[in-house]
Amino acid sequence: MKTVLQTNFNGIDGLSIEDTAKPTLTDNGVLVKMAVMPVSPTDWKLESDAHATNEDLATLPRVIGIQGAGTVIAVGKNRDQALLNRRVLVVNPAGVYQEVVLSENPDWLYPLAANVSNADAAALSAGTSWTLKQAIDHSHADNIVITSANSVIGLTLLQMLADEHRPIYPIVTEASKTYFASQMPHLTAYTNADLPTLTGTTIVLDIVGKLDLLTDLAARLNQPEIVSIVLMQAPTLANFKFVHDEFNADHYRYFLQTLADGKLTAIINKIFPIDQTKEAQHFAKETHSRGRVLVGFTA
Repeated sequence: MKTVLQTNFNGIDGLSIEDTAKPTLTDNGVLVKMAVMPVSPTDWKLESDAHATNEDLATLPRVIGIQGAGTVIAVGKNRDQALLNRRVLVVNPAGVYQEVVLSENPDWLYPLAANVSNADAAALSAGTSWTLKQAIDHSHADNIVITSANSVIGLTLLQMLADEHRPIYPIVTEASKTYFASQMPHLTAYTNADLPTLTGTTIVLDIVGKLDLLTDLAARLNQPEIVSIVLMQAPTLANFKFVHDEFNADHYRYFLQTLADGKLTAIINKIFPIDQTKEAQHFAKETHSRGRVLVGFTA
């Protein structure tokens, strides 16, 4: 079966697609025939730097990716037999960029509603958006500023803030204003330069990780609370905190249910075939964020 492997730290172009053995079904496992997987910044960072994250994901060789959607094709005797032939979202830290994945943890497998497509499920950025939403909920700030608000995480977060009563100020580049307006027509986006003077206190949710941008915002805002999912340290910024999403099965269930209920829309840009995984990663890394980039197996 086709498997996308990282075998070195030579970057995206160091990936290889190899023929590997199909995993063996275990009593506690299910086999999932994969359909589609998201391109993840974690992958392309790890492909060039063994210390890119604090997670133990850099032992080589490794199958890339940690989540994707597909169909259950075999069920072990200790698992729910009703899973057979069900479409599912599977989370698998051992990798998902392969034709068949063995999943042995029931908390990492989520059956999909009929109206939730494989692509929509795979495009979820559940953990990070939830972590940022919790930071906002726990803050007493008067204003909310979100950098890189046109990103998938930013747009997902904004959908989650539909009932937020405090004013929200999305920060985007000039080149992304039109795209943002097409996705969030009820909100006004600002560049850093045209952000108005804000009164009261502010929480800044940092999705882009540009220290110069945060430094400029900190100088113009009233002692802002800055929460970043990108920068782990910022010694020059007061009241700065790095947050990292932690896996929570309930968060995945919540997001999948909101997709099924029509309360959340998955934002997808382009789907590449598995043989173009390198091109997909380059595209996601090197172009403006216009939705999630996915990689899929053909039927």
